[in-house]
Amino acid sequence: MKYKILSIALLTFVLTSCYDREYFQLTETVQPVLSSSESISDVVIEEDALDQDFTVFIWTAASFGDGLPDAEYALRMDLAGNNFQNPISLGRTKSLSISVLNSRMNQNLLSMGIEPGSSANIEFQLHASINPDVSTMSNIVTSTVTPLEVVIEYPTIYLAGDHNGWSFNDQLYSMRSDEIYEGFIYMDNGDNWIGFKMSYEPDWIEELVIGDPEESGTSGTLQVGNWGGNNIYATEGPGYYRIRANLVNNTISILKTEWAITGDFNGWSFTPLVYDTDDKVWSATIDMTAGGFKFIANEDWSLVFGDDDLNGVLDPGRDDNNIQITEDGNYNIIMDLSGAPYIYSIIKN
Repeated sequence: MKYKILSIALLTFVLTSCYDREYFQLTETVQPVLSSSESISDVVIEEDALDQDFTVFIWTAASFGDGLPDAEYALRMDLAGNNFQNPISLGRTKSLSISVLNSRMNQNLLSMGIEPGSSANIEFQLHASINPDVSTMSNIVTSTVTPLEVVIEYPTIYLAGDHNGWSFNDQLYSMRSDEIYEGFIYMDNGDNWIGFKMSYEPDWIEELVIGDPEESGTSGTLQVGNWGGNNIYATEGPGYYRIRANLVNNTISILKTEWAITGDFNGWSFTPLVYDTDDKVWSATIDMTAGGFKFIANEDWSLVFGDDDLNGVLDPGRDDNNIQITEDGNYNIIMDLSGAPYIYSIIKN
């Protein structure tokens, strides 16, 4: 075990690794200063410029004291005035710049709910850290940006396992471009334990495969690279699983789900939906009265979908975003969670 003591101390932190523990006393923190390589005060994204840089974000180095490791930087964006409560990641690096394409910026704006052709006030900020306990923030850079209407291509990772012949045919999507990937997948290998791994590419590339560092395959943590370590396991037998992989902190959650609809028509009880393994949708044909309803998993209000804009795209359920039935009748209700974004349709029979 080795010890390093730095003088002129303000605070003391412990940095750990697999092999040693280093004790540092921090000198005064120097915050990074964020700027852009060109003016981004008012930008209208054009179709013929999607493959060009929105800008290159540059910054001065953060410092936490002599002899300490170089900082890692995470650039993020959010709507102005939101205090970065729902930030979208623009990348991580140990260098002093990140370039952002117009296509990436456009995609992020659309995923934030900004209408094409409408301007939005955006804030950018840099998070600098040398470990989870030692970090600082940069100044905020602002921009007014107008997105273009295009088909959104969400960041994707790929999943292969016992259920699909170990081919990367299933996908998880990061719908906020925040390195948190989610997907709903029907998994069945005839056993209660269903093994799988993930990858940044739809191929077996050693440094890009994601698995479980523990032999159990149920640790809830992730290993990236070295073939991902061990298989990850879904352990509740055949079924429709929500898989959420957080590649910011390398954790995973796996939830088996059964879906229903609940609303005014059934007194907010639960009318089950049936899953079609060929079409990959949940559906039911139901007599409904005019009023609101939502989709709900496992008869549990912790996983519910409504529709903020009543546009056929599902949003996390809240008190004020019921999906609406405008007149009594018999309806075919269809929910599709197989891609991104999640969608639904209502067909009156």
